[in-house]
Amino acid sequence: MARTPETPTSERAYQEIKARLMAGRFRLRQRLDATAIATDLAVSTTPVREALLRLTAERLVGFRPSHGFSVAMWSESGLRDLYRWRGELAELALNSVSSLSPPLNVVARDYPDRTAALLTALQSGTHGELVASARNADDRLHMARVAERELWADVEEELTPLDEAIDKGDVSRLKIALRLYHDKRVAAAKAIRDCAALLGLPSNGA
Repeated sequence: MARTPETPTSERAYQEIKARLMAGRFRLRQRLDATAIATDLAVSTTPVREALLRLTAERLVGFRPSHGFSVAMWSESGLRDLYRWRGELAELALNSVSSLSPPLNVVARDYPDRTAALLTALQSGTHGELVASARNADDRLHMARVAERELWADVEEELTPLDEAIDKGDVSRLKIALRLYHDKRVAAAKAIRDCAALLGLPSNGA
């Protein structure tokens, strides 16, 4: 039997570091020490640096020559623009369809993952660049959606109008629901960012 090729070390490092970022195991703005991460992953620093550079290109990690790598944190205006961009990407995808049939089924999960899964489903059938841009925007918004969940007790219910429009196959209604959904977040960008910053503080508050 042929052996499955082993995943390259740099790819494994990338996948593990990204998984930790998405799980919130690194705080927003936390410095990322390539040597410490390499020790933790039992690999050399080279694949870790390659992974961090790749994540920097995806804007999940930031880099400054005098400070090194750190977990990316949006500015208030940057977060506002990112919400607008995500809404525009969803609308671009919907502009290429006249109906939503068959209905899109999204497995129930917690709010941040379910939101990303629902919006990703809307991109199915569109071209690869649009899909990749949408996926990246969802990755970059993950911690913002965690903050939304802290700010708004009924945040799960805000997906209901989207679900209903999808179930009915009503593109026009879905566009309106998406606009309202993202407009609220654009308006609340400061509060969401402030909440995310507090969630990113170390447990001792230092």
